[in-house]
Amino acid sequence: MIVSELIELLQRYPVHLCVVVNGYEKDYDDLSPQQISTEEIVLNIGKHSWEGQHGYPQPAGENQDGTEVVQALVLRRISN
Repeated sequence: MIVSELIELLQRYPVHLCVVVNGYEKDYDDLSPQQISTEEIVLNIGKHSWEGQHGYPQPAGENQDGTEVVQALVLRRISN
């Protein structure tokens, strides 16, 4: 998903709805501006069901053959 698709999707919902993220083990946490950032990620490197589909770039000089690094908007879950 890209930002324009997210904006289009969000415009379908009432503007007064709460925005939350899943909690660490259960329930939900609020989403705040401090949890939103841009980061470089590597696309399509997850190999196991417990891993995310995308990952962190390797340090400079380490082998990343065939990987695509992109800037992404990250909504990071932070529990109290």
